[in-house]
Amino acid sequence: MVAGTALLAWPVLEFLAFLTSPPSATHDPAVFREHPDLVQVSGLLFLWATLALVPAVLGLAHLLRRRAPMAGNVGAALGLLGAGHALTLFTTDFYDLALAQTLPDVQAEAVTARAGELWGFLYGMLLPGFLTHIGLFVLLVGLLTVRIVPWWVPVTALVGTLTPFLTQDRAPAVQALGALFHLLAYGWVALRVLRASDSAWRAGLTAPPASPV
Repeated sequence: MVAGTALLAWPVLEFLAFLTSPPSATHDPAVFREHPDLVQVSGLLFLWATLALVPAVLGLAHLLRRRAPMAGNVGAALGLLGAGHALTLFTTDFYDLALAQTLPDVQAEAVTARAGELWGFLYGMLLPGFLTHIGLFVLLVGLLTVRIVPWWVPVTALVGTLTPFLTQDRAPAVQALGALFHLLAYGWVALRVLRASDSAWRAGLTAPPASPV
C-alpha cells in the first residue's frame, strides 16, 4: 500500500510543484520577490515529491528482488542516493528568496552564482541528485526485462524525465507536462501493486495483462 501510494503521489506532487513554480526559468531575484508564496509552496511540493520517491524506489526494487536482484539493488542504490541529495537542493529556493528580499538584485545573483560554483555544492549535492533518474530508469528496465511492465512504461517515464529539461525556457505549466508522463508510467505500476494480493506482493508480480498500447 505504501509503495503503490508513493508511486502515485510522486508524479502528482511533481505536477503541482511545477504548476506552482514562479514564472521564471532561473532564480531571478525580482521574480522571487514578486511571488514569495509561490516560491515556498513550490519548494515544499518538490521536497515532498522527492520524499515520496524513497518508498517508490524501494517498492520498485522489491518487485525485482527474486527475478532480477542485481538490477533491483543497483537501481535502488542509485535512486535512494540521488533522492537523498535531491532533498537538500530544494532548500536553495528558500535561501534565494531570502537573498532576494534582503539584498539588491546584483548582490543576490552574485551570491547564488558563487554558491553554484562551490565544488562541495556542485559535485556533492547538485550532480548526485541526478542519480535518481538513472536509478529509476534502471529499475524500470529491469521490470521490462522480467516482463512485469510493458515496453511503453520505461519509454513514457523517460519522456517525462526529459520534458522539464528540454523545456527549461518555457512556462512552468509546460514543464509540468513531464509529470503527466510520469503519472501514466508509474501510475500503471502503482495500480498493479495496489491491486496485487499479499501473496503476489511477497512472491513477485508476474507478466502484466495485455497492454492497451
